[in-house]
Amino acid sequence: MTPFFQSGPRPGKLLFEHVPKCGGTATRVFLERQYARRSIYSVYDRRPGERETFKALPESQRYAYDLIIGHGAHDLLDWCAPDIVAATVLRQPVDRIVSHYYYVQERPEHYLHEAVVSRKLSLREYAASNLSIELRNNMVCRFLGIGPDDAERDPARSVDAAWEMLRSRYRVVGVVERLGPAMNAIREAVGLVGAWSGERTNRTKNRRPLEALSSEDRRVIEEHNALDVELYRRVAEVAPA
Repeated sequence: MTPFFQSGPRPGKLLFEHVPKCGGTATRVFLERQYARRSIYSVYDRRPGERETFKALPESQRYAYDLIIGHGAHDLLDWCAPDIVAATVLRQPVDRIVSHYYYVQERPEHYLHEAVVSRKLSLREYAASNLSIELRNNMVCRFLGIGPDDAERDPARSVDAAWEMLRSRYRVVGVVERLGPAMNAIREAVGLVGAWSGERTNRTKNRRPLEALSSEDRRVIEEHNALDVELYRRVAEVAPA
């Protein structure tokens, strides 16, 4: 993960994998201000088919994009310009699931909101519900491009593979708990001129603090995200600080 520095006013090419509930909205707002709109390719699940559309483009068009960002941007890494810098930010898995739960409760437009509210799911029930692949070892799974069942057949091997993917293909891998240093590392890696304000957006207003979490709630979340817990531990040891 040795950084390079891009000279000149135009920033270098960047792919940012936005892991859900990992500070990605604030990062997205910041990054999209740095690049010309026509040079940005956004990949978000609410617009299905975007990844396939990108892959089908002629090489000259794919390589012309300067910022590729979104949920699943990682899947496009092999189709991007060779000099693109890949970056992402991860979050402590228990904290991520707690934030995810309260965020879904607050957002009627979220695809999981109706199921959570109509079934009156508690945090513990939500964490164990398998309502979405986002709730079960999603960090490991998204960087390997596999589902939870496949990842959990050989947990150690899956974590090692995800870790190696991040080490070998990503220039910057930060953590939400140190988001400022992560953004500064991205700025340096691609030569952004805009300053990171430190402002967090899309915060969940009514979530329970981690300190108030019961030991059983924590156990269930960790049980369903054991691979992510280990991957995060490794990333946190070397993430920008």
